[in-house]
Amino acid sequence: MSHRKFVIITFEPYGIKSKFEKGTRLLDALKAVGLTVRSECGGRGTCGKCRIIIKDSSEIGDVTEIEKERLSKFELDSGFRLACCSSVVDNVTVFIPEESRTTTRKFLIEGTEKRVVVDPAIRKLYVTLNKPSLSDVRSDVQRLLDFLKDAYGLEITRVDYSLSKSLSEILRKAEWKVTVIIWNNNEIISLEPGDTSNEVYGVAIDIGTSKILGYLSNLINGDLINVGSLENPQVIHGEDVISRISFASQGECSLKEMQKLAVEGVNAVVRQVCEKSRCIPEHIYEMTVVGNTAMHHLFLGIQPKYLGTSPYVPVVSGPINVKARELPICVNPSANIHVLPIIAGFVGADAVADIILTGIHKSSRLSFVIDIGTNTEIILGDKREMIACSCASGPAFEGAHIKCGMKAVAGAIERIQIKPENHEVKYQTVGNTKPVGICGSAIVDGIANFLKCQLIERNGIFVEHSHTPRLRTRNGEKEFVLVFRDEGATRDIVITQKDIEQIQLAKAAIYAGCYILMKRMRVKPEDIKNVFVAGAFGNYINLDNAKLIGMLPDIQTKNIKFVGNAAGTGARMTLISRKHRRIASSIGRKIDYVELALDSDFEKEFTSAMFFPNKDPTRSIL
Repeated sequence: MSHRKFVIITFEPYGIKSKFEKGTRLLDALKAVGLTVRSECGGRGTCGKCRIIIKDSSEIGDVTEIEKERLSKFELDSGFRLACCSSVVDNVTVFIPEESRTTTRKFLIEGTEKRVVVDPAIRKLYVTLNKPSLSDVRSDVQRLLDFLKDAYGLEITRVDYSLSKSLSEILRKAEWKVTVIIWNNNEIISLEPGDTSNEVYGVAIDIGTSKILGYLSNLINGDLINVGSLENPQVIHGEDVISRISFASQGECSLKEMQKLAVEGVNAVVRQVCEKSRCIPEHIYEMTVVGNTAMHHLFLGIQPKYLGTSPYVPVVSGPINVKARELPICVNPSANIHVLPIIAGFVGADAVADIILTGIHKSSRLSFVIDIGTNTEIILGDKREMIACSCASGPAFEGAHIKCGMKAVAGAIERIQIKPENHEVKYQTVGNTKPVGICGSAIVDGIANFLKCQLIERNGIFVEHSHTPRLRTRNGEKEFVLVFRDEGATRDIVITQKDIEQIQLAKAAIYAGCYILMKRMRVKPEDIKNVFVAGAFGNYINLDNAKLIGMLPDIQTKNIKFVGNAAGTGARMTLISRKHRRIASSIGRKIDYVELALDSDFEKEFTSAMFFPNKDPTRSIL
């Protein structure tokens, strides 16, 4: 145990870090940073609603008698504690589960929809079969297969093994009038009594590092019925993929825990969309899944250990089909779970879905796709050629490593404008509530405004003689105060010199990645016709400010298009269209991956991009 006087508490899934005296009660710490949890009893320990999760129990005090009464042994063993009864004794990460929260995160769920010819892998047919007789003693399965061939021309080659065990009873109880569920025109996966042919559903899932999104769709007409979202429960083992790979690599038990968390998250989203729509989960027969390579491996229970070490090789890269019961996913047990292919160790199935949505694979117009997230994926290409790379940029844009940084939850400042004449700050918070911290979109706004107001140099350093009380020095570091505590904030909310450096590192990575891909394809900035910006963060940033700090390609604004959650929408396109699923499989094989660290110009371009917008003011941002 540490003997330090102060400790650092990290509050997840919000990404807020703050210093407290050792012995501080966690409920008080939550209130101090402006976060609230359910506490109907006022913190007296009688309601049991302020449940939190602690990964390492040695970081807080011993379990109290009240906690033993309010929490089961299983919950205590799983890391659950009560915030009103727990005091911090060392640096600790506290995860607030959804049922305890009163503050919700701002998620981007929608993406740009594209028209798709509906042709799903699932087909439901209502049939009436002739009963067996002494003159017709074909097996039940053969009788069904023969009917489907004669009536519909279907050459079915497989019947789900699990169905074989119950098929005879289903047929007879239904008096040989049943609905047959067929996958990909070659396998019978389920059989239902009577006519249920109008109940055909599928779910597209986007497993992000930070969140899990689900899209419930009608597979008859392709309509989107409902959407659901959830914080990725794996965040308890780290915000970034490297932390999660490291944990899963500790052994089989750790890997199983990470898979269990991913599957539980997906199941929670499925239940959420079903409850909203009054859909029976057993009527969901197909699921498509995308995610970065680490999330892909962890969801499938594949050891991701070698993703984290050079040369960063995935175990598998092609598309995978697995039965729902094998994971298990709470849909029809025989449903097919189709996981889209991945491109490389750090360019995953989500990038393939981005390409499907934006259509650059079939366009003659050379385009960038930049999916800004915890790990930014960049694709450059057209119908002739596509190349891709990845760069570590997301943590800063999501508020990590930023002094007052947080994710986009209620109270996060998301928009900033600074008046040049008096440096008065205007801001907007998520949910229009009291400011608690600052999220990624506002950090970009803040730095862009610093440049406009000449508060920082092009190298990012605060100007020495700026005459404003908002620019000050604390603990040897310069910082700009966006909101003073006496102006209504829970604390002074600032952007520090180190915060600016974190954004410089992040935006420089994107800049260098774009430049290296252009160099590989021997093209110039003026050759780029479109820049598609995907991901939640990309959708909320101010375009002009992003260009001003050198984060996005410097092409005409009209050619920069925000496409929302392209990965989720691309996954939905492959759910309702077998054609797009085949295209996704071919894309995964055709894209060339570029390892930035091996390019001789990467370090030079990265260093140049640390300036605003880059070192050479006469040169394009790219």
